[in-house]
Formats: sequence, structure tokens, C-alpha cells
Amino acid sequence: MTVNSWLHLRAQDARHALPESLRQRDPRGARDCGWVEQMIPFIRSHASEDAGIIDPFCGFGSTLVAAALEGVPAAGVELDAERAMLARERLALLGADPHRYPVLTGNLAQQATRDALAGLPALSALPELPADGTHRQAGAGDPLPARRKFTLCMTSVPYFGCPPIATARQSIASSPSGADTEGQLYGMRFYQHFLNEMREVFLGVHALLEPGGWCVVMAQNLRLADTFVPLAWDVARILGERFVLHEERLIVYDAAHSGQENRAPAPTNRAHEYALICRKQSRGLDEREAYALLDALAQQQFEFLVYGSLARRMAGEHDVTPNDIDLLCPPDDAQVSRLVRWLEAQGFRLESWNSPVSPPLALGALAYRYYFRARRVDALGATLQVDIAIAETRLAFDGQAALARRDLGPGTAPFAVLAAGAHE
Repeated sequence: MTVNSWLHLRAQDARHALPESLRQRDPRGARDCGWVEQMIPFIRSHASEDAGIIDPFCGFGSTLVAAALEGVPAAGVELDAERAMLARERLALLGADPHRYPVLTGNLAQQATRDALAGLPALSALPELPADGTHRQAGAGDPLPARRKFTLCMTSVPYFGCPPIATARQSIASSPSGADTEGQLYGMRFYQHFLNEMREVFLGVHALLEPGGWCVVMAQNLRLADTFVPLAWDVARILGERFVLHEERLIVYDAAHSGQENRAPAPTNRAHEYALICRKQSRGLDEREAYALLDALAQQQFEFLVYGSLARRMAGEHDVTPNDIDLLCPPDDAQVSRLVRWLEAQGFRLESWNSPVSPPLALGALAYRYYFRARRVDALGATLQVDIAIAETRLAFDGQAALARRDLGPGTAPFAVLAAGAHE
């Protein structure tokens, strides 16, 4: 992969493109089928020799075809059983080994599918995996096989608003979600539901990848009727919740255009998409910045406990490497609202379960959402994250505080009462 920020793809190699016989069997005409050529450069630059690739939105298997051409094992997950079958047929036509390139029918938002992928045997045991993607149950006397590792996710996300052409209106109107299959992103009626489901899938990807693993996601902004839908940018935001965003590539295709003059409000021919590149890794914590923030909180007379990895490090466990600041606060609407306002004034963006929050807050109305995340990026690119949990009751908070005051040494309770200078 070159250091250019763009990749220009001029044509598909007919030897590797989706065969017309398979394209005609798809209700959407396979108009969303990705190119093999867009995947190969990223496989060459980001794949590991001793681990596999996972595609959570396998579709017609373009990622697996590219992986097979490069000799890297890969597995695909596809919710649509008919598309999963087409992907298997496509790979078979190319002579790809179904044990090295299985396509499972499922959804990475669901634990059962995550477990199935996590249980795939390593290359030495691959013959135990049937070509249809099912799994033989191990017998009582069977040794535990080595498991396949995944160090790269390569995928193209589904388009929002892409049901079968002939039944688009009917499909969207037929159910509250607009999707016939639970978790099916195609045909979902509302964009927020679409994003929520995609978030769950990438949580599954994050859990599956080895530490240090890469995730490369192809996504395109959309225009639905007269509405611009920033799908690529929203996917980047979702990825940034768990992964560390590293780079982007602009992928440009040669495509026909309408020929009309380029004057507003003429739409473009949408001949580009983004490759979003992120990694499963620790962001690390600038402890000097963290301690400065905690001192400032104490000076503002906020009531809180520090817990988690930073508290353990403060208590003397120097081999612990914290990634963020974990705080526990008492369930006081006025004080939590004041804390949120103060953090906003310090440049933090506040969310609760991925939704923005603004004071004043009524904790009782948030039901189970007794959790806030504050993130800040400064002009030098330094980041700081604070995760704030709210105790269920005042009595529970006081109990943790009493425990923290009693035990602050290594190997004891992970809570610590922080006052100015307590970390020194």
C-alpha cells in the first residue's frame, strides 16, 4: 500500500468479478457487491502471515476472494442465507478451499456467531470444518484444538436504504424496522436503528480481533432522494468508540456521469468511497494530564472515587498501564449536572451510551444509563478520556468510600479517595 491518500481503481478483473449467473440470482442485482481490487492493497499492507482475516458483512465474498488470491486465510459472516450461499458458490468456482475460506451464516452482533468464529480451528485442524459452515460438536475425549487467530477485519459496510429495487417501498413499510430478518441492515426503515445495529457488529469485531489487530472498513456517504446521509463519517465515529482511528484512504472509481454542468445543486456521480483504517490498541494515558485533571476536580469540591486501573497504579501496582480515568460519583442530580458542565468547559465531549448528554440531568429518567464518557482532544493531538459511573444509591457510594479509605495498598480494593496531592 502506498502512502498516497487515494487509490484509483479503473476496472475489475473479469477473472475475479462476481459471475453474471450469480449476480442475476440476487434480489438486489448485486449492485452493492464490492470489488476484489479494492481489498487486495490493504491485505498486502495489513494482513499477518500467521493469522486470518474476518469480514463481518461478507456479502458475495469479495474480501475472501481477495484473501485467497493473496494466500491469506479468511472467514466471512453473512446474515442473509441466500447471499452466504452465493458467496460459497463464488469461492468454489475459483477453487478456494472452503476450510480456509468458510462463510458462516450469522450476525457478529450475536454471541453465538462470535463464539462460532472464536472456535474456528487453526490451519492444522481445518479439515474438521465442513464446507457448509456448520461445526462438529467435540466429543468428550477430543483434545482441544488450537484456535484460529484474526488480526485483520476487512469489510464494506451495507448501504442504508438498499432493499430489493422491486420491493423497496413494500419492504420498508412492512414492519417497524423495515427489515425481514432480525439484525438485517438492508431495508431498515430508520437510520439510527441501522447505526445502532452496526455498532453492535463492530463490538463483535473488536472482541474477536487479537490485540494490535487492524480493522479496514469501506464506507460511502449517501444521497437518498434530496437527503445527504453521512454514512462514512458516522461509521468512523462508531469505530472510534472502540478502536483507535489511524488513517483514511479515498477510493476513486471511473464511473459515468450525467454530463450536466457542475453547478449547484447538481448531485455528483458518487464515484468514491472511504477506506477507514483503525486498530485495536491502547490509547494510553498521559498520567500528568490525568493527575492535573483529578486535582482540579478535587479543588472544585466534586465528590468522587477513582477506581480501575489508574487507582491500582496509584496504590502502587506500577506494572498496571491505565488507558483512562474511571470515576464513581454519588447519585446526586445537581452535582452530576455541575460535573458535566465543568467538564464541557474543559473541552470534553460528553456521551451516555453513545448518545450526547447535556445538563441539567435527571438521573432517575436515565434508567439504566448511569454511565457517562467524557473525551477530549487538544491542539497537539493528545487525548484524555474519563469514564464516569454513578452509584445506584448514596449508601452504596459511602460504602465504597469507606472501603477505599481503609485499603489503599496493592492487591486490595481498586477504589481510592482522591484529594489534592493524594497521587504524589
